[in-house]
Amino acid sequence: MSDFDKQRPAFGFDLDGTLFSIKLILKRFSQITGHTILFEDMTKYSMAETFGLTEDQEYEIFSKIKDDVNLNSKPLKKTVELTHRLAAQNCPIVIITARRESAFAETTKALQLAGIKYDQIFMNANEKADIILENNIGRYFDDQGQLIEKMMDHKVSKSCEMTLIDAPYNQGFHCDSRLFV
Repeated sequence: MSDFDKQRPAFGFDLDGTLFSIKLILKRFSQITGHTILFEDMTKYSMAETFGLTEDQEYEIFSKIKDDVNLNSKPLKKTVELTHRLAAQNCPIVIITARRESAFAETTKALQLAGIKYDQIFMNANEKADIILENNIGRYFDDQGQLIEKMMDHKVSKSCEMTLIDAPYNQGFHCDSRLFV
């Protein structure tokens, strides 16, 4: 359990596509692959699926661009403003990201530059539902429709509201609520 007030539910946020735009990631993948895909035309969450790549190719490209996108992706104004309002009310904020531990320094620097205050960050988070349960998170925001839908069928949904950050690639997924950024 974390050090902040365990009685008050926390708010959880994913990073890429939730607090930060994925448009720079998309742009870098387009440049490297030579296939231009516009954000509005994305129908898949996975860059491998979007660009017709193998998972190994996707990993290789992410390895090349990670420092750039981790430091230079633009914050999403609405979700960043939401974190500001929550922090002003002393609400605990927990960031849960699949970004690798090796991206910790760039990630914390980008959060600082964006003015995003948080109480705790979990990197390389593959089991987000467990982290949500263990940290008394009452509302969680993420752009990955498949993940949100999976958590809606998990016991975590009894104690945490799932909010999907609306994007072209997550249409058709069901959730408690959507936030249009």
